Amino acid sequence: MRARKRTATFYECQKNLNVGTKSKDRIRKIKNFSDTRWTSHDRVISVIHDKFDALIDTLNILSSSTDRVTSSNARIFLQTISSFNFILILKLVGRIFSITTPTSCYLQSKNIDFIQAFQLIDNAKEQLVALRSDEKFDDLAEDSKKFAIDHNLPESNFKESRVRKKKKMAGEQANDEIIISASERFKINTYFKALDQIITSITNRYNGARDIFKDLSLLSTNRLMEVSKSPNVMPIDSFLYLSKWIKDINIKKLKNEYIIFSKNFTELISGITLPTKLHSIETETSENMLSMDLDDESSDDEISIEEISKNDGPTALEIMHLLPTYDLKL
Repeated sequence: MRARKRTATFYECQKNLNVGTKSKDRIRKIKNFSDTRWTSHDRVISVIHDKFDALIDTLNILSSSTDRVTSSNARIFLQTISSFNFILILKLVGRIFSITTPTSCYLQSKNIDFIQAFQLIDNAKEQLVALRSDEKFDDLAEDSKKFAIDHNLPESNFKESRVRKKKKMAGEQANDEIIISASERFKINTYFKALDQIITSITNRYNGARDIFKDLSLLSTNRLMEVSKSPNVMPIDSFLYLSKWIKDINIKKLKNEYIIFSKNFTELISGITLPTKLHSIETETSENMLSMDLDDESSDDEISIEEISKNDGPTALEIMHLLPTYDLKL
């Protein structure tokens, strides 16, 4: 069975369930995962969670398909998503993405402010650390049990496995193996381990470049506009770590050049694009001729600070490329 028919079946199952209070619910589609866009993972998890009943109905229908591959895969998927372990993972990943997705989206945005970015990263890390506790795990377990019961799943609790007993040697008095519950095993081997890996990854990935990016954040449009209005707001330790990265740099001179650059930033940006008029028109006749051709154009070719502040403006990378065009060096 082709993907289009499977998608159509999922659509129909959603429509059949959209009755009563759910009559206005939006029909959703499960999209493919992307290795470069982690927000796609969040969307898929969200659809599976919110449309779980429709997904169960879809797999039940597909398991009766005449296509062997489709029916076999549907039965396997149905057995997998009906397990309590899957619900636990679904809830866990959903909570992790609810913390990391806003930060991930901002880091992928075009006009990124590095100071704001690191504030979001630190905030996400703090939330993940807070999530790593016995109380939060108990909340996750209870939420998963309720979800399983509400959707009439065959498993609604941790599945205890039989403990193999070791044969005692002659003279042994006590057992030396430690017996832990399935809940405790999941908490230690999955819940805590997953959060530890994510927290460690965030720490290792961003801590090394934090101070450099804070200095480079001064090249963002908003920071330049802020300094141009009031040079005194510039932090006293600006470009301190940049001087450690680029040897023989004069910090005092660099700060002065930055302040001058911020004051002329508006004029430099306005020179990138062509103005409405290239020449000063002195004669009334010439003005009338031009006005006929440019009825829909604006005669104002100056960009104010307020207008640039309202727009997104160029990115920090674009500003870095702008400097050499005016024979300016950072």
